[in-house]
Amino acid sequence: MSHVLEFQDSEVLDVVADGATVRLRLSAAAVVDDAGQRGWLGSVRLELDGATLQGDPTHAFGKVAEGRLRHDGRDLARLALPGTLVGAVELTLRLANGTRLVVQGRALAAGVADDARFTEDASC
Repeated sequence: MSHVLEFQDSEVLDVVADGATVRLRLSAAAVVDDAGQRGWLGSVRLELDGATLQGDPTHAFGKVAEGRLRHDGRDLARLALPGTLVGAVELTLRLANGTRLVVQGRALAAGVADDARFTEDASC
């Protein structure tokens, strides 16, 4: 089953910059499955190559209050999981704790751990 990531309400576990690679792990990703059901998916990771990071990754954890993804100058409302974008990529996140991150790169790879399980959103 495929999913699409919606950044808002996802939970950031950590952000690590390693040279020209920025890795972002989500402990709970807000997703929609291919049947249109909203829910959560654990162990989602995003890796941006040829990347620069603006913002302090030491405070980059917790709920995403606002997220924006641009690919080759176009806004993307959602990101397919798993999926890859090649070209100019810009990811902007504002977290509930006030931390703001901007990552610009040449490619983005989005992956999901093999043992990740979809949990349906039970809120009304």
